[in-house]
Amino acid sequence: MLKLINNEVKKLIDNIRKNSSSDVAHKIALGIDLPVNPTPIEKSEWVRYISTELEKHFDEKTIKKIRMGCYCTENGKLEESKTFIKKIYDNSVSMTDFVNKMNEYQAGWYIKDGNLHTKYYLCPCPMLEAVSSLPTKTWCYCTVGYNKEIFEYVFNCEVDIELLESIKMGDNQCLMKIIPLSKKQ
Repeated sequence: MLKLINNEVKKLIDNIRKNSSSDVAHKIALGIDLPVNPTPIEKSEWVRYISTELEKHFDEKTIKKIRMGCYCTENGKLEESKTFIKKIYDNSVSMTDFVNKMNEYQAGWYIKDGNLHTKYYLCPCPMLEAVSSLPTKTWCYCTVGYNKEIFEYVFNCEVDIELLESIKMGDNQCLMKIIPLSKKQ
């Protein structure tokens, strides 16, 4: 857990710094203590503080950019997911075939208006286990960044991801629309 927390704070500082100053980054990220081995309640308080501070200092577009860079690797799970999904995609004959194969694993994915829609039925964020609800999408943009990393690898192109629904905002699922943009060179 220590590695996750240290990485969480470090990534947050780095991503705020890219969009502001080092002083603002440190003020926000270190403005409330996060113990080395935080309880779920301590993580919850830290998340709420960070979200509020980001919302005080930045517009939603900048917040999304900051938080999207804060995704964790979940101790190797990100790489495993990328490899697993890429293998299914590469062995599919069409996007419909790909979605159908993913749904054999109860993914619940679908295509609408030509774009892939993906779901989580449980909140995937390890920082939110004690959070029953969030008032905004601020913290959830981290999961958007996590999925951007996956789908840019899988599709070998840039993607934009729109968070349509969030469990922590009262929805029954986290629903994202994956929008391929352009092929990587």
